[in-house]
Amino acid sequence: MDRSSQVITVRRVPPFLIVFGVMVAIFLAIASFGVYTIESGKIGVLTTFGEYSDVPKEPGIHFKIPFIQTVKVMDVKMQTANYQNESNFHRNNGVVNQPRITVLDSKNLNIGIDATVQFSPDSQQAKVILSKYGLNYFDKLIGPIIRDTIREVVSQYQAEDIARERSKIAAHLNNAMRENFQGLPFSLQAVQLRNIELPKIVRDKIEEVQLAKQEEHRLMMIKKQVKEQQGIQTIEANTRLIEITTRAKADAEQKKIGADAEAYLITVQAEAQAKANALIRESLDAKGLVVKYKEIQKWDGKYPHTMIGDKSGVMLQLPNAS
Repeated sequence: MDRSSQVITVRRVPPFLIVFGVMVAIFLAIASFGVYTIESGKIGVLTTFGEYSDVPKEPGIHFKIPFIQTVKVMDVKMQTANYQNESNFHRNNGVVNQPRITVLDSKNLNIGIDATVQFSPDSQQAKVILSKYGLNYFDKLIGPIIRDTIREVVSQYQAEDIARERSKIAAHLNNAMRENFQGLPFSLQAVQLRNIELPKIVRDKIEEVQLAKQEEHRLMMIKKQVKEQQGIQTIEANTRLIEITTRAKADAEQKKIGADAEAYLITVQAEAQAKANALIRESLDAKGLVVKYKEIQKWDGKYPHTMIGDKSGVMLQLPNAS
């Protein structure tokens, strides 16, 4: 059999299969538009013909009616707003960097405030947030509240008192911010007063006061050291005085003891002499020689130059005692 004589037979696909395949492809295409995913830390809000759903969609896979329903995804993680003196102002992953807040104090002096405010949107009130403020709720609501609250609180203080009352201002600011967040579909997490930039005239004045306090402290320390030195010298002087007094008392006591001993000796000698004299007197009285004894005691050891004897007219010339 020649090849030219061969007949190729082609089977035709039934029409209903073609229709079925087209319908399946269309269904899959439509279904792909109806599937969406919500990431962790975010919620989805369905809109049906422009109306927001009351129940937000939690993280996971969800379905919507293509071409009829749309979904808006909102970040409900904690948001951080930084107010600082930097030129790099941007928003990234829940962090908003804003310029430093300038405040006029009670004397109209400019004060720069660096602060950080942390807050979170209420996921259950996502419909309210989107209906009233949209996804740009920070610029429309949160940012103005933060700036107004800081200005309202800080303006009540004078610039020269702010540095001294920083903790008081921080507590005041925290309470005022929480008050202003009440009733909003947001929860306030933290308020931190990070830096206060005072005017130069106030900084110079504060520096002068600090230098004066340091000088006063230095003088007080010197005075304290002088007092301590005086105390040490007083103790040493008192110690020396006690030593001298003790030594003088000891010497006086020793002299007194010596004087008492000498007086006692004189007394004993006098008593002994008196007793001896009494014995001699008694002995002489007994022999009638008291008068002669007294004359002997009074004799100065010199002989008279002349002597008259018992017989009248007889005079003797005595030699000198020498």
